Amino acid sequence: MKSPISEKALGKLTEAIKWSEMQLAFQRKKRLEAIKELTGYHYMEGGSPSRTPIPMLPMAVQIYVRLLAARSPRALFTTEHQHLKAVAANMELAINQIPEEIGLSATLRKMVMEALFSIGVVKCGLHTVGEALDHEYGQTFVDLVTIDDYFVDMSAKKTDEFDFEGNTYWVDHEDLLKTEFVSGVNKDDIKPDEYTTIGLAGETRAESISSSGAAPSYRERNQLRDVWLPHDGLLLTLGARNSELLKFVEWNGPINGPYIKLGYTDVPGNILPLPPVALWRDLHELSNELFRKLGNQGKAAKSVLGFQGGDDEGVKNFKMAADGSGINYSGVEPKELRTSGVDAKTFAFFLQCKELASYYGGNLDNLGGLGTQSPTLGQDKLLSEAASSQMRDMADKTADAIREIFRTLAFYEWNDPIKSRRLQKPIPGTELSIPVEFNSDSKIGDFDMYDLDIDIYSLQDNSPGSRLQKLGIIVQQYVLPFAPLIQADGGSIDVQKILKLVGRYADFQELSEIVQFMEPPAGLPASARQSGMPANTTRTYERVGKPGMSQQGAEATQIQQLLAQGDGQ
Repeated sequence: MKSPISEKALGKLTEAIKWSEMQLAFQRKKRLEAIKELTGYHYMEGGSPSRTPIPMLPMAVQIYVRLLAARSPRALFTTEHQHLKAVAANMELAINQIPEEIGLSATLRKMVMEALFSIGVVKCGLHTVGEALDHEYGQTFVDLVTIDDYFVDMSAKKTDEFDFEGNTYWVDHEDLLKTEFVSGVNKDDIKPDEYTTIGLAGETRAESISSSGAAPSYRERNQLRDVWLPHDGLLLTLGARNSELLKFVEWNGPINGPYIKLGYTDVPGNILPLPPVALWRDLHELSNELFRKLGNQGKAAKSVLGFQGGDDEGVKNFKMAADGSGINYSGVEPKELRTSGVDAKTFAFFLQCKELASYYGGNLDNLGGLGTQSPTLGQDKLLSEAASSQMRDMADKTADAIREIFRTLAFYEWNDPIKSRRLQKPIPGTELSIPVEFNSDSKIGDFDMYDLDIDIYSLQDNSPGSRLQKLGIIVQQYVLPFAPLIQADGGSIDVQKILKLVGRYADFQELSEIVQFMEPPAGLPASARQSGMPANTTRTYERVGKPGMSQQGAEATQIQQLLAQGDGQ
């Protein structure tokens, strides 16, 4: 098949890609430096060159990844077209099977982490080239693409204006020769490439932290490069080293292309986002520099005794004497000599940096549940809501990217003429379900007809521990305060059910043996029998807010005391 792109155009494209990769060199370098700060001094030889006793950066990254992508997502598919709602509901059941099949949860956590350090990119598609890319034929895939492998037209000022976008990857040499990638070229001309952790432009990649340079490889490999040309409607596969065109296809996938991107702070006039870690690094590094300095001061501090006059025998007697014993000593009374230890003002400055790191990180202490932040429970709740509001924008952008992933998965699932799924469709109002086939025969119309509204949910942590915490909050804040009104309306509180849930979520089934309920006497109202309460009760609920010392308040007081100590007051 004749190539749709001339040799001259291919040469210009290759030069444009090389130039764009040069523009990405600085962000790749900064990402690598930040990852070294994340790994610390003791991970591998290529990690941080200095000790990081205050791991503020790893703590912030772990908190945000846990909050933004704690669980495998699910999607709710709806359409405004009444006659298509049943098919849309079946599509929802089918698409929600895919995340578990392809390990989407782990990929999304990596995508969020990459977005914290640079930009999160995943490549979505339907695998059609054998098993050269570690996917089964016909399988939908969502693969992470790091900025070490990703490139985009850096001359563009907006994401919808770039001329090309793509990524570099490695494939097994023998598998490559068996695929349609090389159907139009002489296979004898395709030689394996030397596998290395050094980038094409000589840049150091993230994997250099644990390995560096040319790596001896058991299997021979080739480095390829996929390039998507949105304006030409083409997807090219090139040799990464020689830019030889191996394969091309006319793009018939989603209109937004194979690459879905996640960034948290847009920069006016620039195509790449500003990663949060770039804003956190300075305080992380400054805090560790200060703490290392304080550590050196503490290790250098010492206290010794100075002797004036006397004989050596008296000094020896003094050194060997037990506490409270008497000795023969004729010299001048010894004087204690001290060298200064931890500087009070430096320590106060360190505490201030620690507090600022939490503040500019979106109130990390509150987001991570690391301690009380305010004098009262009410104020602490307001701070928690404020911290959540600061992160809500990041959560919304994460959900937008995942929504686009699900739309892409739905597109490929819908347009696959071969795949068939057997679904279990629940019957509303019952615990029953009926088997439903989802295949080409059960699909009505074209994918674009549905105008799908995709709502992403279940991203947040819903572990038993989290559910136990939610249960405690609900009972404390909503059930108990409204207990009189619940009873007045004929309702009741099932204490037995609450304790069963506590035992289940806490994984402490022995709770049923500790707390046992007797059958209430006959003749009592149903509400009294269920709640274990007498028929007529009177309760008084009184809430008392007791002020206490918040973490910031305690540190502020400590800083003031240290500064006063530094002035000799």
